[in-house]
Formats: sequence, C-alpha cells, structure tokens
Amino acid sequence: MTVPRPESLRRPAATPMPLMARLRTALLALLMLPVCSWSAPDKRIVITIDDLPFASATPMTVPEAARLNEALLRTLQRHQAPAIGFVNEDRLLVPGQIDRGVAILDAWLDAGMALGNHNFGHLGLWTSSVAEVQAAVLRGEVFTRWLTTRRGAPLRYYRPPFTQTGRTEADRLAFETFLQAHGYTLAPFTVEHDDYLFACVYDHLDGTDAAATRQIVEDEYDAHLRRAVAVFESMSAQLFERQIPQIWLIHANRLNADTLDRSLTTLRSLGYRFISLDEALQDEAYRTPALASGKFGPSWLARWARSKGVKLSVYGQPDPDGQTAALHREHCGR
Repeated sequence: MTVPRPESLRRPAATPMPLMARLRTALLALLMLPVCSWSAPDKRIVITIDDLPFASATPMTVPEAARLNEALLRTLQRHQAPAIGFVNEDRLLVPGQIDRGVAILDAWLDAGMALGNHNFGHLGLWTSSVAEVQAAVLRGEVFTRWLTTRRGAPLRYYRPPFTQTGRTEADRLAFETFLQAHGYTLAPFTVEHDDYLFACVYDHLDGTDAAATRQIVEDEYDAHLRRAVAVFESMSAQLFERQIPQIWLIHANRLNADTLDRSLTTLRSLGYRFISLDEALQDEAYRTPALASGKFGPSWLARWARSKGVKLSVYGQPDPDGQTAALHREHCGR
C-alpha cells in the first residue's frame, strides 16, 4: 500500500520558466565557456632602436647620451621588453670619450639586450654605391663585434640606414649576398611613426619655459603612434588575413628616452606583447620577397604588397599634424 506524502513534502508541479529567466540562463552558459573561445588575436611586436649611441638635431655630449641610453634600458627592463639597438660606430669616435661611448654599448648587453650593425657613417644605398656601403658595414662592426664576441653573443643583424635596400634589384641582390657572406641577416621593420620628426622638434624645445610645449609634442606623439599602429594592422590584415608579428622602428634620442614608458604602455593597451627579433623572423610572413627599396624605404608591409601585386587601401602611417607639424616647419626647416 502506498503511503501518501504529507503536504509539506510534496514537490510542486513544474511551471514553465519565464522568457527573461531563460535568456539569463543562456547568457550565463555562454559566459562560462572556456576562455580560449573568446581570446583576442595574439599581437606581438619587436622593439628596434636605431642610431646608437645617440641621434640628435642639436648638440649632445657623450655623458648625456649615456644618461639617455640608461633611461631607455631602464624602461625596457621594467616592461620586460627585449630590444635590439643598431649602432653607428662613427658616433663613438668623440676625442677623449671613446671608452665612455663603448661603455654605452656594453650597457645594452649588460641589460640583456642585443646589438646590431647600422654601418659607419649612416650611408644609404641611394647616394652611396654598393661597394661604399659594404665597406661601411665592415668598418662599423669593430667595437660592436668585439663586445658581442666577448659575451658569446653573435653579431647577427644589419639595419640599413634610411631602410634603403638598393637602387635596383641587382644592387639589392649583391648587397644581401654580401651580408649573408659576413653572417648578417637584414633587419626589416613594419611599424614606424615619424619619430625623427617629433624628435627634431623636441630637441629644439629646451629650458623650463618650453615644458608645456614639450608636453603637447609628447601627447601628439602618442596619438600618432596609435594611428600608425592601426594603419599597419590594416595592412597586415589585407596582406596576410591576420596580424603578423610587427617590428617597430624608433631611434635613440631624447624624445624616446622621455616617452618610451608611455609608448610601451600604449602598445600593451592595444593588445601587444613584446618579443625578440629572432622570434618575429620565424614567422613565414618574413619569407615574403621584398623588392629593392629605391630612394624611399617604406614598411616591409608596403614592399611585400608591391612584390605580391596586392593593392592596399593604405600604405603607411598618416602624416603628423597638430602643433608638432607647425613647430617642425619652424625649427627643422621642413
């Protein structure tokens, strides 16, 4: 015989769940999916810094250059960002200061960063012959190779001044064959943002009375970086249907010594993590052929588009505007 349950133990009859409750339940289920299903694309970027030990539109002493490099290195270490600095060894030859200049390069290796060759005299492959630039490569590796060899760290990368790779394909092939024979890999770049233009203005803004204007330049510099990155991301997507590891080109100057922390914070906010040049060049995108640059040396993304015959909607960062552009015309003559 079945014993009837007391009223207090009887389960109430099921009632249909209201529509809003069903929607809330479905939304919670979506939010509990594995994080990997919602992860953003892996965006990576390399920091490359040209013109070590320093570049300046106004006079700079070796002690100031040392302080500038110390600031750059502290920021890179704080962000755990590997970087490579490309050296113009002619800038080390300051009478009575050569040892101190060489110590700047040694400090880069002490900080765990890499060094590369930017040739002696900053000769480009437009106004100089292939033979002249080849000689400048060899002349420009004396101190750098000595320092890297002592550390067991090979001197592997060459960044061409003005990012020029030759007037013609014959020049490009001859020069790249020379580099390979001497153990060098050409260091490309994909992201730039006219830091030389901002830096020239910044160098001329000296003294406490210019502090407010320097702040305007720094703010416009950061805004220009954001716009430039968006353009190069668009170029990457159009060429490869993905975000390749980007290689960012800046220079060793006062502006970047003062603003690198902000720039790296900006890049992090845009979803980037910092990687080495070695890692970036493992990506198959960097095996895409690039033709001789001619006079102007644009981003490798633009060079690849030309080689592949792909028409892009954009070909490089927008020109700087705002107050900095006007100050550049005033102070830097263009």
